[in-house]
Amino acid sequence: MNNRLLMAKNFARARHEGQRYGEFPYHVHLDDVEKLAQPFGINAMVVAQLHDILEDTTTSFDELVTDFGELVALAVSYLTDPVGGDRKSKKKQLYQRFTTLDPVEEAARLALIVKACDRLANVKASRLFHPPKYALYQSEHPEFRKAAYRVGLCEMVWWELDMLVEVGDKIGRY
Repeated sequence: MNNRLLMAKNFARARHEGQRYGEFPYHVHLDDVEKLAQPFGINAMVVAQLHDILEDTTTSFDELVTDFGELVALAVSYLTDPVGGDRKSKKKQLYQRFTTLDPVEEAARLALIVKACDRLANVKASRLFHPPKYALYQSEHPEFRKAAYRVGLCEMVWWELDMLVEVGDKIGRY
């Protein structure tokens, strides 16, 4: 395993210690997102491990820059939910941010990839373990896709996500 990835895993596990992802330790979710991001390289995998760290822990942007570099810190910051407000207003602001991201910029490209992987991991887990959350992701999908999808960027992730959201309840669980 790459040293940077191992460092990110250890850092994320320490910072998310005690947090849960449904009935599982939080690192289960981070590992799921990392596995989905694997085809996109080590930086995507590192960002996957750290993608929730700014919004769910006391970790600062500067700490990420110091430990993982500006590229990773910037990508993670792009993924971080705005502070305050309800879910709908936070997602609206986040989606507005996503629409401005240009995948030519490496941090933006990483953020868009990891966000698609994160949503796919969330949809898969909620479909199996939390149907009301799955229904929420289904209802948010058109707006989310409009903001975060870029032609030619992680197409297979989007294909699976679209399938699970649009027809997943009709094709049965797998």
